[in-house]
Amino acid sequence: MNFLGPFLRINTLNKNNIKNQFFYLSKESLRNIVFESKCGVYIPAHDLKSKSLSKIDINTIKLNSPLLCIYKKADAKLKLKEGALSWNESKLKKEITINGNAFMTLSLLELVDYYSSFKNIDDNKYALSSLYLNLCKEQLEFYASYFRNKDGLFVDKKDLTDPMQKEFTFENKNNKFKFSDQAFMMAAYFKYSSYDTGKNEHEYEKFSLDILNMFTQYKEEIYNVSFEELNKICLALNIFYKYSGLEKCETLLLDFLDLLVEQYNTKPTLIINAKLDHCCILFINCMLMYNNSSMLKFKDTSDDLHEKLLKLYDSEKGVLVKESSEKEINYTSDELILYMYGLMLYSDFNNLEDNSPMLQDIFKNQILDSGIILSWPDSPSLDDTEHYRDFSLKTEDLLQDNDFRMPEVPTPDNNELASVFIKSVVYNKRKESFKQSKSSFDSSKNMFIFFIATFFRNQK
Repeated sequence: MNFLGPFLRINTLNKNNIKNQFFYLSKESLRNIVFESKCGVYIPAHDLKSKSLSKIDINTIKLNSPLLCIYKKADAKLKLKEGALSWNESKLKKEITINGNAFMTLSLLELVDYYSSFKNIDDNKYALSSLYLNLCKEQLEFYASYFRNKDGLFVDKKDLTDPMQKEFTFENKNNKFKFSDQAFMMAAYFKYSSYDTGKNEHEYEKFSLDILNMFTQYKEEIYNVSFEELNKICLALNIFYKYSGLEKCETLLLDFLDLLVEQYNTKPTLIINAKLDHCCILFINCMLMYNNSSMLKFKDTSDDLHEKLLKLYDSEKGVLVKESSEKEINYTSDELILYMYGLMLYSDFNNLEDNSPMLQDIFKNQILDSGIILSWPDSPSLDDTEHYRDFSLKTEDLLQDNDFRMPEVPTPDNNELASVFIKSVVYNKRKESFKQSKSSFDSSKNMFIFFIATFFRNQK
């Protein structure tokens, strides 16, 4: 009768379990995408090996295609090739979005911090910090060389490179640029500058500060951008301020966030119902700003947003329900993650009692059971230092699997799908069921989610 398994399975998750699972998913998926997917322009593996792998057991990481940049879209269905599952190179959308690439590099830089914590504990994992750092340098140099327009601004591109030629050919997707794209790139270059110890150690910082000066110079123009764009700019400035602590950044952030709060206060219900993702970004922006400045107006706004966001949770159905007269409600992957992280941060910052029952419901019903994540990486083995609290390898510090994944979720080997978020799911209110969008990989959405999970893990 052993094959029947236990009669009752109770998986009690708390807030930290959920954050740990999102972090584990993000770092493992990033490693797979960046080093194995070939979903973008990639550097010859031997170039990185010669710089970074002298202390790494080559069996611990595959280096088929370290990405210099990532393409916009790919098929998430894996195919069997030479006895192993791999990404389908024939189904790539060879467009490059600046935000997707900025979030990819920012995520890798956050993982540099994570793997640095293995110093004198696990040499292989510690050596990954220099591997990731060297790759980030290659990426940032590639972005600066190929993804700027004639005015020096980062813009989305199309890859028109002839595979038979050695020269790269990129074409502007359009002539428009986004201030928010420049802001996230600014954060990436500054974050890298904090590690660079070579003779050009100030080059990346100077480049980053040039972008900051551009924001000061064009401040009046930025006041007129959309609510969504200004919200993204504020998030980027909040991140940049975490990295730099620069007063000039704080001044800009205060000006822009003041305007955002004013716009929100004129039509709060409309913004929450129509723009849940940006409502959650504003929520996070205000919490970060209050945490930095102790200005009560930002706490008041975050308190108001918290109250309104909590009302969207239906405890009977165990899901977040946006107000809608339609029979079906569309949920994007990033808005669900932003909603969860907003509530978890509010709980952390305000030392509230754990709101785990609600988070567990949303995590189980709208993240796992909805199919918005196609698969989940398998847990680390029992001889892996990451499977232990403080990486101790002591039996008493063994972490449970619910710090890495839930057992009912398939792995990539089980269902031959990559461990990525799809664009969205649709909730049928009458049937209380979800329908998935296509099993495709959108790099902008996924890299943003991975960055949120890695950044806030390192801010604890």
